[in-house]
Amino acid sequence: MKPEICNLHHRNYLRNFSLRLPEYGLIVWFLSFIILPSCTPDPSYEILESYSFVFEGKSGNRYLAGESVDVNLKVINNRDTSVSSYKVVFNIVSGGGSLLKGSAYTDSKGSVSTAWQLGSGSFRQDLRASLYKPSGEYLTSTDLSVLGFRTNNWDEVSGSPDGRITGMVADTVYGVTFMVAGNSVYRQGDRYYRWEEVSDLKQKSPRTIEIDTNGVIYVSTWSGEIFKSLNHGESWIPCTKPYPDHPYYIFMHVANDNYIWVFKFDLPAKFSIDGGTTWLTAGSNLSSSGFGDVFRLTDGSLLYHGSNCCSLNRSVDDGQTWTHIPTPGYSTKLYVNEKDEIFICNQDGGFTIFKSTDMGATFTRLYSAFPQFGTTMDNIFNKWSNFYYVLVPGFGILKSTDLNQYEVYYVNSELNNLFIDHNGVMIAKDWNYQTVYYRKNSE
Repeated sequence: MKPEICNLHHRNYLRNFSLRLPEYGLIVWFLSFIILPSCTPDPSYEILESYSFVFEGKSGNRYLAGESVDVNLKVINNRDTSVSSYKVVFNIVSGGGSLLKGSAYTDSKGSVSTAWQLGSGSFRQDLRASLYKPSGEYLTSTDLSVLGFRTNNWDEVSGSPDGRITGMVADTVYGVTFMVAGNSVYRQGDRYYRWEEVSDLKQKSPRTIEIDTNGVIYVSTWSGEIFKSLNHGESWIPCTKPYPDHPYYIFMHVANDNYIWVFKFDLPAKFSIDGGTTWLTAGSNLSSSGFGDVFRLTDGSLLYHGSNCCSLNRSVDDGQTWTHIPTPGYSTKLYVNEKDEIFICNQDGGFTIFKSTDMGATFTRLYSAFPQFGTTMDNIFNKWSNFYYVLVPGFGILKSTDLNQYEVYYVNSELNNLFIDHNGVMIAKDWNYQTVYYRKNSE
């Protein structure tokens, strides 16, 4: 009990008994001292007011499962500077692992330490430290929570910057990965879950990011500008603005032939064949098809599918004129593999993949899934090593060796996008722009 509260409580007791003395006599006055409430220190109040007991590392730090983490605590007695010989007992609450020391005594500065080898029993791992006085009296406890990234598991992370990812590119030759998240560009650090902001683009409000087959990285901004890096993100130079009279954002796509395509509502689609120095206007009706996917086929023709329904088109004159190709159902996504096989996704029965080997004359139904919600499709088809990973928004991830046969790889109806970094780590995005799921497979 606080001293001022205790004193006030005493005065109230004394006042009450003093008023009754004529009635009950001196014996009651004597008993009043016996039944007065105790003013010994309240342990909880003593902890809150007298001691600071904290881990030096903050909760939420990221490590690899199985990694050894140095654990340091500090005990401060605000009333008595002597904090040596306080006992600290460590207990692993979740995640497994082991401790170098299960208990230790504070030194003259109130410091105590141990080493915590993380387990793999859970992604979030918790360690509890309990504090005891030199007399052995228990005082309080505090917890430390860290994240231990595991192999062959989907580990869920909520927070910035990765939880807000909207785009990612990976250069497997040079070994770098960049992402756009929260209007900034980040470069992957020494570990796949660590991200470092690219300061050169900090004031440019980046919106999307693309990469060509030569490793040139392109970033579009919310003001409709495009910047590129020729040296793997070390420096950035501006491209010519494709729509110079319009200050707002654009949609950008880099095709497999390294042409840069840009789209803007109510304006003609444009493309650049020289890395963003000059821009050509795409003919015909692409401006009404919305932004989408462009692929160059081995015969030199172009395939384009916009974001609007059933907008598959082909051009044989380098994008000047386009011929519409009918597609089954409500098609919304296009992908072309190295064999010039055409794959489209539509909303028949929820989500269905079709294939054409005759330039869109006929389509064969391959696979259907039934998502929890329908949405626009962004980074759907991903390839790593010998496998394709196809993200179905509102359902999960499919796996295939040839895009003809599919198996369900991961069911998660909250997923909306999928990326793969330069080491093959999958990063799946939640629809809420707050959560991502990391998965690193064993070699």
